[in-house]
Amino acid sequence: MADLCRPGAVVALLVLAAGCAAPALPAPAPTAVPNVAAVPEVVTPGPPEPAAPAGPAGPCTGDTLDVSATPVRPDGDAGVQELIFRNTGAVACVLDGYPGVSFVAGNEGAPVGPRAAVEGPRARVQLEPGRAATAALRVTATDSYPARDCAPQEVRGIRVAPPGGTGGRFVPRPGPVCSAEPDQPQATVASVVAR
Repeated sequence: MADLCRPGAVVALLVLAAGCAAPALPAPAPTAVPNVAAVPEVVTPGPPEPAAPAGPAGPCTGDTLDVSATPVRPDGDAGVQELIFRNTGAVACVLDGYPGVSFVAGNEGAPVGPRAAVEGPRARVQLEPGRAATAALRVTATDSYPARDCAPQEVRGIRVAPPGGTGGRFVPRPGPVCSAEPDQPQATVASVVAR
């Protein structure tokens, strides 16, 4: 026991005790941090974008415009009929003003006499698909004019150009018309109106 009381013996015992102590615990493994960039972002859809406004409607013309006419009805010394313009296309189009109307004869559709004069206020009609507009055509009988001023000639019908458009469509209207130009127009046509 005397040896244990020596200062060197105490130090040796401490070293021995330290060597017999429980081993140190390993350091905890680092906690994995989730990769934020890999997590898909959930986006709540907002209200739908409003549709872009359609551009202005173009003129009614070509294969998307059907042209026809009602039967001629007597009106004093003239015959009156309605020219009918129907939009057969998929988009709206515009008729602007008066149709061009000429009498035609023969298989080649040669024009006879002057074009129809225009009368009444000008109008502009937008035709939605499937809708129609009309224009009144008035033709005075040839026997209302002196023969020398009228020079009657048989025609097959009329060629109608759409108001504000191009081209023309044949519409049957057989009978005599003035091949000359009398003082008063034989034919007059009004502006289009919505039907």
